[in-house]
Amino acid sequence: MKNFKNKVAAITGAGSGIGQQLALLLAKAGCHVSLSDVNEQGLAKTVELLQGTNVRVTTKKLDVSDRLAMQAWAEETIQNHGSVNMIFNNAGVALGSTVEGTSYEELEWIVGINFWGVVYGTKEFLPYIKKTGDGHIINISSLFGLTAQPTQSAYNATKFAVRGFTESLRQELDMENSGVSALCVHPGGIRTNIANAAKVNDSLRSIGMNP
Repeated sequence: MKNFKNKVAAITGAGSGIGQQLALLLAKAGCHVSLSDVNEQGLAKTVELLQGTNVRVTTKKLDVSDRLAMQAWAEETIQNHGSVNMIFNNAGVALGSTVEGTSYEELEWIVGINFWGVVYGTKEFLPYIKKTGDGHIINISSLFGLTAQPTQSAYNATKFAVRGFTESLRQELDMENSGVSALCVHPGGIRTNIANAAKVNDSLRSIGMNP
């Protein structure tokens, strides 16, 4: 893709942090954006920041762990924009806990958002992106998708999973000569809301840490 002008990008987690900044940078480059986030106030703030960019902006309150909701958002993106060239699967959450102290409910919560959210976003948008013959699937993993840390077993697991999923997809798309690329990004320490919104439980005390 030589430039972003008049292309269409879908972004999850667009109400703050990396997703919000992606929306701003793409819009300034002339790219139309379809934005989603579970936080409607955050989405409204992003829309406010995009005023004056002269691109089409649509928004959707979305829980990425809901497959049918993701499917509906992909369909609405096509209805509103006509096509889509890129999906940034960016939405994510964090959890601080020991393996022993992590409940099954907490595991299902973080896997639902961090891994299944990426899978749903990829699978629902991929057929539309392939129709353009020139597109990208960008999945946001983490530095913790490359190296494991204590208290981050669940988060590590989801981010390693995103890495493996995306690397396999990239090879498949290359073998198809699809014109679509799959990229996995591993950000390090970036000041976003994910740390502030992280769930932390008392199991950290068992290894000498304060929750």
